[in-house]
Amino acid sequence: MTDLLREKVVVVTGASSGIGRAIAIRAAEHGAKAVVVSDISENPREGGNPTVDEIRVRGGTAIFIKADVSSRADNDALIAASEEFGGVDVMVANAGITLRNDGADVNEEDFHRLLAINLDGPLFGAQAAAAQMKAKGKQESIILMASMGGLSGAGITVAYSTSKGGVVLMAKSLADALGPYGIRVNAVAPGTIDTELLRTSPGIAEASEGFRKRTPLRRLGQPSEIGDAVAYLGSDLSSYVTGTVQLVDGGLLAVI
Repeated sequence: MTDLLREKVVVVTGASSGIGRAIAIRAAEHGAKAVVVSDISENPREGGNPTVDEIRVRGGTAIFIKADVSSRADNDALIAASEEFGGVDVMVANAGITLRNDGADVNEEDFHRLLAINLDGPLFGAQAAAAQMKAKGKQESIILMASMGGLSGAGITVAYSTSKGGVVLMAKSLADALGPYGIRVNAVAPGTIDTELLRTSPGIAEASEGFRKRTPLRRLGQPSEIGDAVAYLGSDLSSYVTGTVQLVDGGLLAVI
């Protein structure tokens, strides 16, 4: 497709399925030197070939590293695995979950589990990537996955929106902290994206058709379109872009 990510080593968490899978595959299509694919399981929830196989079929280089992003040690090990290719250039902290029962009465156990993955994960991933970048003198890019739901609340996503709102401010704060080292930090906020997770998330699945009808573009987004936004933020085209939230929602938040 393009050479946006030529010679860059891209690490993507939550990359077995959905948006993360599309980001990893798109990174390879945009010329990444290598893609480190990370998740709890290598098998995509949508079925089909693992992400690494899809990248290799396209002529790219990729490896799979199993990691629990809520573990600081696992994040450190994940970034260390990128050393095989010269170290991380683009860190995409994408892994995240939703809850089957999310609302004003969300239970304590579910809430803490979600925060551990959706908030601890991006922080630990960014910390591990930044430490390696600073050690190597790399002035590169960290991208955190936020959400439209982190910019606008909803009664059916109390815990999820809370976590993604935290990711938005985490990106802004880390951009300030890491900017003096030349490390850029941005967030991507997808809108209603056509994934298996969307179709199987109670409440959100039922609301998606209404969102589609209200979206100015009158369609759901495709995972690959998030991959393209990530490729831009990871590329040298965005060399003076940091601390931003790239909304990729077909215009929905502009009209609701």
